[in-house]
Amino acid sequence: MKKHLLFLLILTISASASFAQNIPDRHVEMFHNWSTLLSPEKVYLHTDKDVYFATDTIWFSGYVENASYYSEFDESNYIYVELITNRLYRDVTSWTNYSYYEQDVVERKKIKRIDDSFSGYIVVPEMNSTGRAVIRAYTYWMLNRPAEYMFYKELELTNPMKDKLVAQMRNKKVRNNGDYLRLGEKMNSDEEDSEKEDIGYDLQFLPESGNYIAGTAASVYIKCVGKDGRGAEVFGEVFDSKGNVITEYRTDSLGFGKIEIAHLPQDKMYASVRDKAGYNGKKVSLQVPVETGVTIYGQFKIDSAKEYSNTDVLNFKINSSQELLGRGLVTIINNSSEIYFNRKINRADESLSLMLKGLTPGIHSISVIDTLGNVYAQRAFLVLPEPQREKLEITTGSSAYGKREKVSLKIKLPQGINSDNGRFSVSVYDVDKGEGKEETNIESYMLLKSELNGYIENIGWYFNDSIPIHQRMSMADILMQTQGWRYYEIDKIIQGKSDTPYFGREYRQTLCGKVINPLRLSRKATVAFIAQSIKLSAMGQVDSGYWVLKDIDFPENTKFIISAVGKNGKSTSHTPILQEDYFAPMYSYPMSKEKVIYTPEYQNVVEHIYYSKDNGDYAMAFELNPVVVTSQLFVPKNSPSPISNYPIRRDWYRDTSDMKPYVRSSTLGEYVADAFPFVRYNSGGGLLGPKTRASSGMQPSSRGGAVIVYLNGMSMSRYEVPPLLEMPLDDVESVIFISGLPAAPFQNAFTAGDYYPSPVLMIKTKPHVRTDLVPYNVTGGYPLGWQKPVKFYSPRYDTPQALKRKAADTRITLYWNPAVKLDENGETTVSFYTSDSDSNYRIEVEGRSAARQYHYAEKIIGRVKESVPAKK
Repeated sequence: MKKHLLFLLILTISASASFAQNIPDRHVEMFHNWSTLLSPEKVYLHTDKDVYFATDTIWFSGYVENASYYSEFDESNYIYVELITNRLYRDVTSWTNYSYYEQDVVERKKIKRIDDSFSGYIVVPEMNSTGRAVIRAYTYWMLNRPAEYMFYKELELTNPMKDKLVAQMRNKKVRNNGDYLRLGEKMNSDEEDSEKEDIGYDLQFLPESGNYIAGTAASVYIKCVGKDGRGAEVFGEVFDSKGNVITEYRTDSLGFGKIEIAHLPQDKMYASVRDKAGYNGKKVSLQVPVETGVTIYGQFKIDSAKEYSNTDVLNFKINSSQELLGRGLVTIINNSSEIYFNRKINRADESLSLMLKGLTPGIHSISVIDTLGNVYAQRAFLVLPEPQREKLEITTGSSAYGKREKVSLKIKLPQGINSDNGRFSVSVYDVDKGEGKEETNIESYMLLKSELNGYIENIGWYFNDSIPIHQRMSMADILMQTQGWRYYEIDKIIQGKSDTPYFGREYRQTLCGKVINPLRLSRKATVAFIAQSIKLSAMGQVDSGYWVLKDIDFPENTKFIISAVGKNGKSTSHTPILQEDYFAPMYSYPMSKEKVIYTPEYQNVVEHIYYSKDNGDYAMAFELNPVVVTSQLFVPKNSPSPISNYPIRRDWYRDTSDMKPYVRSSTLGEYVADAFPFVRYNSGGGLLGPKTRASSGMQPSSRGGAVIVYLNGMSMSRYEVPPLLEMPLDDVESVIFISGLPAAPFQNAFTAGDYYPSPVLMIKTKPHVRTDLVPYNVTGGYPLGWQKPVKFYSPRYDTPQALKRKAADTRITLYWNPAVKLDENGETTVSFYTSDSDSNYRIEVEGRSAARQYHYAEKIIGRVKESVPAKK
C-alpha cells in the first residue's frame, strides 16, 4: 500500500499564493513518472556471520525492495550473489614469475524467490588466501545503474591451513617465487614496507551544496582519508593566492571537519596539510569560487534527545545571484519517491524551515533548478528513524547456557506494526570466531549505505538509538556533505533525459542468441531446444537471425542443446550461438586495509573442522608433501600416453590431486604453463616449450618450440590446440609433459637438420568430457540457473546418547534460518543447541515487517564455564 509523506513546512518568508499554486506541475510530473516507471531496486543480504574460513559456507538471506514506494512494478524474482576477492594472477605469456593481485569474482550464484524468500549459500574456495573480500548482490534491473550502488558487504576470509604451509616455506628459506605462486601467494617483498612509509592523505574541501560565490560567506566541509582508507586527523591553514591565511582547520579522528569563510576571495585558495606525527605534505588546492551561482546553507535545530518534536526543524538559507533570478529558479525538496515541496524563488536571499517530524527516514535532497531543469545547487540530508519507535524484541529463557544445551529464542514484533508479508532471518554464531568489523544491518543499509558510494566508517554509530538524536543527526549531516551523494540525477529526471533501461526486471528466465551461416545472420532458420533435466523441448522459426526463448524455469547445471537447420529443413550450415550471461562489471569496492588476524584457538578450531570433513571433498591440498623429483620410472594408473604401459618419471606427471589448487581458477593451458618449468602460453593460444640439445640432453636450449599435443592418445593438429587449452582444468584427469631426448618417441616427424626434439604434452580427460567433433549446426551450454535451496544443518542433543557423542562440536555458526514467519500475534519461537565451545554467542535477527519498516535486534548470550576438577 502506497504511503503519502506527511510533512509540515514553516515558511519564514511571506508568500501571497497558496502552496498548490506554487508548484510547477511539469517538474512534479516528470519526477513522478520516473518514480513510478524507472526508479531503481535495492538489495540487502543478511549473512550468518562476518568471518569465514576456506571451505566454510556463507549462508545468506536476500531482501529486495523498490527504492520508490510509488513504483508500479513488482520487485524482481531473481538476485545475483557474488563473492569477490583479491586473486593472484600470473602472466603466463612471460618466462618470468611476474604476478599481480586483482579483484575478481570467485563464486557466483543466482537466487530465485521461493515462498517470498531469497535464500542461498556460497562455499569459500579452498585455495582462497587470508584477507578481505566482498559479497555483492544485485538484480538484473540494477545493471542499469553504476556498480557502486549495488549491495556489497565486507567479509573477512581466513585460511590457517595455507598460512601454516606458507610460514613453513618461509622458515625453510624457500626463495623460488613460483613455489608461492602455485599456492596463490607471493614471497615477502619490500613493496608493502615501502608503501607503509609513504603516509600521504586524500584531503578534500567540499563547498556546501556544491559551490560557493566569490565575495560571499561560505561553509566548507572537509574530509581526510589516510592510506588505510579510514578517516585521518590532520590540521593546517587555508591561504589565498597571495599567501595570506584565511582561516585554520582541523579534522577529527574520523577525518571530518568544517570551516566558515566570511568573505570568499575572487581567485584560487589552497591549504597546508600536517599531522601530529610531524608530517608536512604538499598543499591542496580548493575549488575556485564562481562569479554567479546559488548556494544552500542548512542547519539542524533539534532540542529533543529521544524523539522528534514539533520544534525540531532543518533551516535552509538560499542565496542566489541577482542575474539568475530571471531564469525562473525553483526550490524543490524530494526523497526517493516524490517531490514533496516545490516553490519559486523570488528574492536573492530566502529562507525556509522543514519540520523533521513525519518525514520518512532516509536520504532527502533540496535542489535549486530553473524552468529547464538545470541544477544550480543541491544539498542532501539524512533523516534518521525516531529512537522511540516500536521495535523488534528477542528474548531467551536464560542469560547463559552450558554445552550442548537447548536454547529457545522468542521473537516478538509489536502488534501495531505486524504484517502478513513480514519476514525475518535469524543467525547465531560464536562471537570470538565469527564477528568481524562490518556494522551494516538492513536498516542502516536501506536508509543510508545503499545510496552512497565510498566507505562509511563506523556506520553503526549513526543508528545507535542510545546516543541522543541531535548528536547523530549533526554528524550524519557532515557525512552527507562529504560523501558525494549522487544517487539520483535530478536534472536528467526533470528534463526527461534519464538513460533508457537496457536491462529489464527479471520475473522469469530467458535465453537468447542468434543463428549465423558462414557469410551472415541466417534468415528463416528453424531452431530447436532440448534440456533433458527439466524436460524441455521447443522449436521455432527465426525470421531475423536472432532468437529468444522466454518464460523458462531452470536450476543451475541445466544443459541446453540447441540446433539449427535451414528453411528447407535440410541445410546444416547454420550455427546457433547462445548469448553468454551478462553480469555486473567489476568495481573496486572500498574495504578496510587492516590485516586480517586470528587467534591460535581459532586456528585450531578451523583446522579441526577442515581436516575432519566427512565428505572427503577437502583435507588434501594442504596435507600433500612437495613432490620429490627422482629418476625412478613408473607407469601411471591414468596415463595419457599414446604408448601403452610406457614408463615415465614422476616429475613429468600430474593428476587430479596435483591440479586441485588450480581447478577453480585455471584453464588447462594456464595450468601447464604454471606447473612445468620453461613452458610459456603464447598470445596465439598455443604452448611454447624448451628444446634441448641431443648432445647434452639436460641443458635447456636457447630456443623454444611449439609443443606437440596428444588428447586421449590422439595427436592434435596445431589448429585444434588453442581451443583445447581453454578447457576447464576440472575436465582433465591427468597430463604428462616431456622435453628433451625422452620426448623423441612421441615426435610426429623430424625435419631434416633438426636436432631439437619438440616438447610433448599428453592429456587425458575425465570420462564424462566429450572430445569428439560436434556437428556444425549444434551447440550447447550451461547458462546460469538458480541455486537449489539447501537447509542449514544444526545437530540436536535431545537424547542421552546424543549428549554423549565423542565427536567434538566446534561449530562457529550455531543456527541459521533465512525465512522466519511470525504468527498473527507477531510472535514465533525457534530453538537450537549450543556447541562444546565456551565462547559467548551473538544472536542477530533482522528483516522487514512492512514496506520500509526495517528491524534489527541482537543479543549476547553467555556460556556456563565448566569447572576443572582439582588435582588429587
